[in-house]
Amino acid sequence: MLSELINFYQRIAANDLPGDICWIVVQPLSGVLSVNEAVTRIGGRPENLRNMTTLDAYSISPGDTLSFEETETSVSILQIGGFVGMFPEMIEPLSRGARAWVVYWEVNANFSMLHWVDGSCVGGWDPYAPRKGWATGLGPMAQYADFFLQYDIYDDDQDPNYGEAVTLAVIEAESGVRLDRAWIDREHPTLLVTQSLPVGLEFPPFDD
Repeated sequence: MLSELINFYQRIAANDLPGDICWIVVQPLSGVLSVNEAVTRIGGRPENLRNMTTLDAYSISPGDTLSFEETETSVSILQIGGFVGMFPEMIEPLSRGARAWVVYWEVNANFSMLHWVDGSCVGGWDPYAPRKGWATGLGPMAQYADFFLQYDIYDDDQDPNYGEAVTLAVIEAESGVRLDRAWIDREHPTLLVTQSLPVGLEFPPFDD
């Protein structure tokens, strides 16, 4: 099953995904989570949401928009050109009473995956960290260790999208949420965000 998902995401990453994204999936431990509640948790205002596709949002303010999608089981968030999911003030409140996965990569080869549960980071994967710590560092995702360990950063013959594919495959296997071209092309409630390491996150309204 996971091998099939990895193959699927290798094709998606090669053909349909931007080279610089942050992908977040939040799944409540009980009940449901709405987009409006997710926005409120991170300090945004639901009335500032605007409906548009992710690429339209990126064209308005490259790197500074969050696209949300709500299902019966989760809220997913996509940012093109940023790393907002790496901020604890973003992912910690989203993960309260929930499981949350975030993966971020960009064209300069920065790459990170984190798994949070109920407000705490419980695992993750950094392909640039020492390989001997990968399996234990995965935390609850350790059942997928063999698939992560197939990645070899020094293997020039390996599919260049394997790292991205394995993270997206694990997130889908755990949450049931898929990131594909259809997700990108749909209109979503979209929030403007500004981010910087010294001051954290701010959520101004879109200009009318």
